[in-house]
Amino acid sequence: MSTVEPARQLSSWMFTAPDKIVVASDLTDLDYLIPHAIAQCEACGASLVLSHVIPPVESVSLNAAVVSIADAASAAAQKLLHEARQILGEVAAKVRAAGIDCEVVIRHGHPRDVVTELVGQVCAGRVVLGTHGRRNLKRFFLGSTANEILKNVKVPVWTVGPHARPFAHGQPCRILHPVSLSSGYQETAKLAVELGQFYKAEITLLHVLPRDVHAEYAAERLVRWTTFELGRLIPNEAPLWTTAVIMVEAGEVVEQILCTAEKLRADLIVMGSNPDTAFWPVHGDNTVYNVIAEANCPVLTLRHSLS
Repeated sequence: MSTVEPARQLSSWMFTAPDKIVVASDLTDLDYLIPHAIAQCEACGASLVLSHVIPPVESVSLNAAVVSIADAASAAAQKLLHEARQILGEVAAKVRAAGIDCEVVIRHGHPRDVVTELVGQVCAGRVVLGTHGRRNLKRFFLGSTANEILKNVKVPVWTVGPHARPFAHGQPCRILHPVSLSSGYQETAKLAVELGQFYKAEITLLHVLPRDVHAEYAAERLVRWTTFELGRLIPNEAPLWTTAVIMVEAGEVVEQILCTAEKLRADLIVMGSNPDTAFWPVHGDNTVYNVIAEANCPVLTLRHSLS
């Protein structure tokens, strides 16, 4: 049984202002991950766990013909371990110099399983994960490792690409939350609204209608109903600490989300995904994955709990 689920049932606030944040790094993404991680730790008063997973060497039969191969593989693994310790040790020193508690965890294994286990062991409320966004290769830009982590970790995953805009004041001022209105959407909306409250950020709730809604009367009724449903997600006291905006647009989902994010100069996109799929399913596509692939700001993804 996961150690994360009971904490999740206690309060969603651990996701909004976590006490501990895990950075899952491949060591090539630290330059743009760490500034975001430090900003989040300073805002939440959280400690940081810098983690790196060294994938296992493919198992081979240790007969006379392959002993030298196994020895070479072992030497390579030791070299990777030494390099990881040196790189993460230097980064951890910089994090501690900023006044943030920081520990380094380096393990061998399959990244998906190791990161998932680590999150539970340290009771982390968030994972920060780097991407290598290549617009023309968006199906592959995350790689299998990051993809598997996104599918399996049960706490919010804050993905940051190398071109993500830094926050002007160290924290998001404008949050965009695309609302699917599919199963579990209230859970992610609650997190998005709580983030807006925590950061005193303007929040925009967006729902995208199919492009083929042509009948004006039917479309008007649908827009009114959708606007009403989105309005129910905003607490009555929200005007005391934020500006909440409701938007209903028609068109292709990913395109509308990205266009709206650019128009608003969103600092953060918050999205939800269902537990039985890799990401939020909209007409069978990988909407969240594609948004992460092309967004110019960080994307926070929450897998809906099993219920």
